[in-house]
Amino acid sequence: MLTVSDWYITRKSETDVAVPTDVSKYRADVRTATKTIEDKINNCTNVTEFMKLFDVPMDSDNKPTGNAPIYDFPDEV
Repeated sequence: MLTVSDWYITRKSETDVAVPTDVSKYRADVRTATKTIEDKINNCTNVTEFMKLFDVPMDSDNKPTGNAPIYDFPDEV
């Protein structure tokens, strides 16, 4: 997920041109989401708990209200 914006980081290191704020925030959000997902996986004590991480949350009309915990990453910028 970070590969798409890696060029901003390379450009910054080679030319000292600033990385756009939205790109920096997205990259930080991806890292935070990854850590959260890793923690959820590590906290599973059995396969059933792990499989629940793939369940998409649904509202009372059976419509998705977000991402499954295992795929809960920020939208790309």
